[in-house]
Amino acid sequence: MEPNNPTQPPVFNPQAQQPQYQQPQYPQQPYYGMPQMKPQMGFVEAIKTVLIEKYCCFKGRARRSEFWNWTLAYVLLSVVLSVFNTFMMFSRLETLDLDDPFSIYKSPGYIVIFLIGLALLLPNLGVTVRRLHDTGRSGWWVWIPVIAYFPMLWAALSVRTNPDSAIGMAAIILLCGLIMLVIGIIILVWLCQDSEPRENEYGPSPKYQ
Repeated sequence: MEPNNPTQPPVFNPQAQQPQYQQPQYPQQPYYGMPQMKPQMGFVEAIKTVLIEKYCCFKGRARRSEFWNWTLAYVLLSVVLSVFNTFMMFSRLETLDLDDPFSIYKSPGYIVIFLIGLALLLPNLGVTVRRLHDTGRSGWWVWIPVIAYFPMLWAALSVRTNPDSAIGMAAIILLCGLIMLVIGIIILVWLCQDSEPRENEYGPSPKYQ
């Protein structure tokens, strides 16, 4: 007689009962978020772009690195020219005509500053207009302080030729100066703003791709 050995019930193993599935591999989807940022424009590259490639260009856009690197170069040049002009003035003090108020502006230093400033006028206006375009604003804003300067100049010359109109001319000078100050502050704030990441009516973004 065989010993009583009852059959053991099967042990339930949930892992063995369930089939193993692999994680499906989906194709990588393109990223539709913020566009990728391009490298910043360097100091030398900004000078080359403004002076050579876009000397008289008022179309397109300019990112902050281009504008502020150029502004830094312009400020450094202005400091050097001011030191040069001061040296030239002290070297010819004996030849100045004190009775002629315009005698000081006839010095070689002022002549050099005037010629260089005239040569850099268009690049300065161009890069400022392109920087405003980069923020999505019209470049015509930059002309408001320029236009307001001419009534100030006319009023100042009128006071010299007609002292009786000093009060009225002073009011014109004050009003134009206030307009230039307010518009200048607004434009400065805009120049400090970031580029529009997408293409706008002035062209593709120079900062994002």
